[in-house]
Amino acid sequence: MKTTKAILLLLIIMLLSLLAACGGNSDQIDPAPVFVREDYFVTSEFGETHYILVNEGPFRAYIRYPQGGGVNTDRAIADWADAAYEAAIADFTQIFAEDENARGELNIQFDSHMVRERFAGVIKRGYFTHSHLDTPIYIAETFNIDTAEDILLANEDILDFGQSDFILGLLREKLSATRPDAAPFLDDMDASWLSYLAVSQDALLILLARGEFLPTEMGSVTLALPYEMLGTAFLLWDAYGSPHPEPTPSPTSPTEPTRPPQITPIQPPGFDPDRPMVALTFDDGPSRYTDDVLDLLEQHGGRATFMVLGNLIDARRDTVVRAVELGNEVIGHSWDHRDLTKLSEQEVISEIYDTSALIASVTGVSQSMFRPPYGAYNDKVKRIAAELGYSIIYWSVDTLDWRHRDPDWVYNAIMNDVMDGSVILLHDIHGTTAEAMISVIPRLIEEGFQLVTISELLHHRYGDLEPGRVYYGAR
Repeated sequence: MKTTKAILLLLIIMLLSLLAACGGNSDQIDPAPVFVREDYFVTSEFGETHYILVNEGPFRAYIRYPQGGGVNTDRAIADWADAAYEAAIADFTQIFAEDENARGELNIQFDSHMVRERFAGVIKRGYFTHSHLDTPIYIAETFNIDTAEDILLANEDILDFGQSDFILGLLREKLSATRPDAAPFLDDMDASWLSYLAVSQDALLILLARGEFLPTEMGSVTLALPYEMLGTAFLLWDAYGSPHPEPTPSPTSPTEPTRPPQITPIQPPGFDPDRPMVALTFDDGPSRYTDDVLDLLEQHGGRATFMVLGNLIDARRDTVVRAVELGNEVIGHSWDHRDLTKLSEQEVISEIYDTSALIASVTGVSQSMFRPPYGAYNDKVKRIAAELGYSIIYWSVDTLDWRHRDPDWVYNAIMNDVMDGSVILLHDIHGTTAEAMISVIPRLIEEGFQLVTISELLHHRYGDLEPGRVYYGAR
């Protein structure tokens, strides 16, 4: 299913690029072909997402990990995330002591799958890098969970390693068919190639961590071996007294509604250009809290702008569509929250363009704005944005809600600094931020502020936005 979605998205990107080439600025970058991603979509079927975030300073971190409610298994996953963070910060602290100009970044994502409402498979992937490393240190781990017993399953609980030659034969056949460029590296396969396993609905997922088994430039590779193909080599069902499941079709994405190709929100009904206005902006979603914020905005007749990550959209398409249907704005915040200043030119193009292309394919609304992760940009990012035709959206009020997980703090941070034209930075991945909005949204309206989108605010102040320019607010 993921392969099909990836192909569809690439076709959309190519089509949008052709249309831009026909009617756009001839000086702009043609974003296709773009950086080839290892995985286009994140699957989040297990638990609720938790985060470790460091959004400022010389070391920045973005770690996503799931918590499913089991005391033992949640602790094991959280401990792993904490340990990855502590190891990276300790390494970087040593480097920073020698070079105060050093900069570092830790980025870890996850996919999760639920099987038969009992078992969960989690795949963790990421990297750690700093300015003294020639290449990043790549990170990988998998967890398999019996949620009924609240225990982590060992790989030996899942596969019969006495049949490893048979399993490796299946893996070699799958790799040869899907990644022909891997053929020269398959002769010396051994059981270590089965180190990273994760159960999913229909198949066992085998992760080949980047740089461990195949050349680094091939990235990480995830292969699916159907359970019926593994036969008796797959132990999990028999060990728990369950019959082998029939293959289950992967869930399909909801039908995409037809929408106009352009948004024109400069003066929608109820927008008064002569009254004070502010823009609430929410980064890093969509998340399980986004709909709570949308409920409040709908209740009070306000609008906001949601800066979303491309790799989270597919798991919450309904939320993204609902945001646009309610008159809110959805723009890109990169694909996977990487520091754009540390990426190659082609990777920067992909982080910006792929996310916007997916938003357009889901909502029918195209945008030419984005917010860089961590607010990090440099001359290269500004130049690429200008050539792509995108404006860069910053903020004028930073609530620091990612650091202070306290609704009262968020409320006071906004009400103490808000003024006409403010762009307020928030993160809808935190329940405390959504809780703060219960008080913030009606209070701003009581104070006479209109809650508008970024487009409404900036178009009112500046007219047409300039590609490559950084916008902090509209004072």
